[in-house]
Amino acid sequence: MARRAELSKYALESVDRMAAVLQSLESAPEHPLEQVARLTGLNESTALRYLLSLSRHGFVERDDDTGLFRLGLGLFRLGTLAMDSRDILSLADPVMANLQAQFGESVNLAAYQQDKVVLIRVLGRPDSMRKEGKVGETDPWHATSLGKAILAALPQDEVDDILMGITLQGYTPNTKTNLTDLTRELNSTRQQGYSVDDEEVVEGLRCVGVAIRGHKGRVQYALSLSGPKSRMTYSRIQEIGTVLVQSADLLSAKLGATVRTATR
Repeated sequence: MARRAELSKYALESVDRMAAVLQSLESAPEHPLEQVARLTGLNESTALRYLLSLSRHGFVERDDDTGLFRLGLGLFRLGTLAMDSRDILSLADPVMANLQAQFGESVNLAAYQQDKVVLIRVLGRPDSMRKEGKVGETDPWHATSLGKAILAALPQDEVDDILMGITLQGYTPNTKTNLTDLTRELNSTRQQGYSVDDEEVVEGLRCVGVAIRGHKGRVQYALSLSGPKSRMTYSRIQEIGTVLVQSADLLSAKLGATVRTATR
């Protein structure tokens, strides 16, 4: 708090006002001057000066016919550059390391690319009960926690397209090879916020997965933690799932997504 108070001494009132003007334009596609003034607490002449200054830099636009103000494409350009500069691997590595340190299990990161679940980072254990996945390999949609986490977070029409293009292959007696059963599980995943692979690819292995959203809330990645069922008890899976949801929300927020953990 002391550090925050110290920094506040150096804040520029004009910059704070400029930020308030920009934020006032978020609530609707366009605003009249008087509404910007009301939302920011500025008088109209002051609000107009800020709006015109911002418009010279492309951060605000004014409709010549209506006189209404809206956010400018200059902000889009800067926002796009900011999002492009965020590297998922550099953001995820410390999160994955913390998860492994906390639970002592393998941690995996996958990307949703061209209708496939592609592993892009694997943080394994030397004593893993199975050969770890390799970066670049794909996971089956219907049997892995990574695949099911992404499916549960996608729009239904996109889910339908993906499932139409795959075979629900059985890997173990626990694999969901029936579309009705898989749909029921995806609904459960949406409600609890995390998916579970309950010995569905390898007997004796359980995994917990969560989806990670990027800019505009679009699902881009998934994070999972896996281990032998002797350690991955159902009560521990709930604990891991809760922590994974928090970790995914943290990464989603850093990637630009609006996160509402409390509603899960």
